[in-house]
Amino acid sequence: MGDAKQTLDRYFLEMRWRCLSLAADLDRIERAAGGPAVLESDPRVQKLREALSVLTRAGPTRAEQVQTIFSDKTPPPR
Repeated sequence: MGDAKQTLDRYFLEMRWRCLSLAADLDRIERAAGGPAVLESDPRVQKLREALSVLTRAGPTRAEQVQTIFSDKTPPPR
């Protein structure tokens, strides 16, 4: 895979695009009727906020932590 700098060089533009895409999606929600209330109260948005918080912390398990945030924790049907 290469060293850290090579890895960043390879993936930076895609990472930047993902950030911009998420920002644009949140802007669209906020501009829509009822948007600010949805951004404050919808549990899916809260999960996004939690996931973004994980991304800003150091550590090698970010992907695992984010996957856990978005995992369905309801018990399976019997």
